[in-house]
Amino acid sequence: MNRPEPLQPAYDFSSAPEPVSLLQGAVEVGLGNDKFSGTADLLLRFLPGPRVIFHASVQGTAESELPFFFDTPDDPSLSFNGQRIEGFRGRWRANADTLELDWHPQSEPVALCDMQSKTSVAAILHLFNFPDFRDGQHQATAAPAGCALLVLESEEWRISLQSLPNNAVHQAWERIKDEGGCFLTHVAKLERKDGKPFSGEEACEQRLLLANFLSFTKGGRCSTVCEVGLDAAGEKTWETFGSPRISNPPYSWFNPFKASQAELLFPLFAKRWQQSEEWKDCLRSAIYWYAQANTSGGSPGIDAAIILAQSALERLAYHYLVVDRKMISGKGFDDLRASDRLRMLFTVCGIPNEITDTTPDIRQANDTFRKEFKWVDAPHAITDIRNSLVHPVSKKKVHGCYVDAWKLSLWYLELSVLALCGYDDTYTSRLTAKYVTESETVPWGKKA
Repeated sequence: MNRPEPLQPAYDFSSAPEPVSLLQGAVEVGLGNDKFSGTADLLLRFLPGPRVIFHASVQGTAESELPFFFDTPDDPSLSFNGQRIEGFRGRWRANADTLELDWHPQSEPVALCDMQSKTSVAAILHLFNFPDFRDGQHQATAAPAGCALLVLESEEWRISLQSLPNNAVHQAWERIKDEGGCFLTHVAKLERKDGKPFSGEEACEQRLLLANFLSFTKGGRCSTVCEVGLDAAGEKTWETFGSPRISNPPYSWFNPFKASQAELLFPLFAKRWQQSEEWKDCLRSAIYWYAQANTSGGSPGIDAAIILAQSALERLAYHYLVVDRKMISGKGFDDLRASDRLRMLFTVCGIPNEITDTTPDIRQANDTFRKEFKWVDAPHAITDIRNSLVHPVSKKKVHGCYVDAWKLSLWYLELSVLALCGYDDTYTSRLTAKYVTESETVPWGKKA
């Protein structure tokens, strides 16, 4: 069987962590009525942290005048290829009549064209530090030789996510573990399933959906960067420029050795996401807090992560129970204790509420200090532990339960998102799995 050719990155990221030049062009630096022309490189700089910058070199500034140039009340400005780039000045240096400076865009990604008017039939997307997955549903029939493949399909769109060929993704992860930082691991292709053209703005909307899905899948902040639109002849029609988001989460629900989990979830996630603006906002908020709470023990710490995870759970509970299902009024929801809100959500979703041996510190504390705690179930325990952090007047001896409460809160959060999307297959339980490659059926799912 003839295999398709691997997707090729639109830019050469192989020199990372050295800066990568993405685009070169004419630049104009202005201060008040003074304009200085030259050239600039649009760079993806990786150290000390990933960021996109314009590195400009302009003529006509005397070195002796530079202190005056930067100490005037007028803020400098920068235009690249005739387009003003909102941002601020970074490092600079002067040599004779030449000024070099870094210009930091105010926000990312940076688009240098009208994304609504530019159309394409495909887009190439780049993904850094994504897990080295395998066993996708289309691996045997559609994957290029030497590449792992995920095919993520919604009602109208298809995203083919490929690893770098010839074991390059494994080599990238070896460098990530040894050196830190970020390296290209995957390339993706976005296209409409009917083959029709789409605008750059539509591609950006799909990118936002994909970024939230990948963040939930990985368990930490994750998004594609430096997207490029292609016409039918393979020529570039639009480009966006952004820097990778680095995260190193300890666990997630996703088993990288069973990549079909992501392929099964994606159409369900996309349907929820696109159901309404309110659902989109709810999922974005919950996944943002989830990615923050799934900490490796640095910043935020376990205590803050417990608070963040339960904020996400209450956000999901309110939207599903009050806004979507209208099972309870807003006032009725507000009048409930936090444990009752979560208990209602978990019960409707088919997620167990019992305290079990999977959280031994919580179970032991509940048995030892039963008169003091009286935790009737797991939602009661995690909200009570959260309250002890938020309200330091609490006298309860729950310090030894923080790790259990963190794991349990995130387990509930992962299962809640899966359940609210209608997913009923397998996942990796952070409460029971000894290895990230272990999977079991979700509690409400189909029994084998």
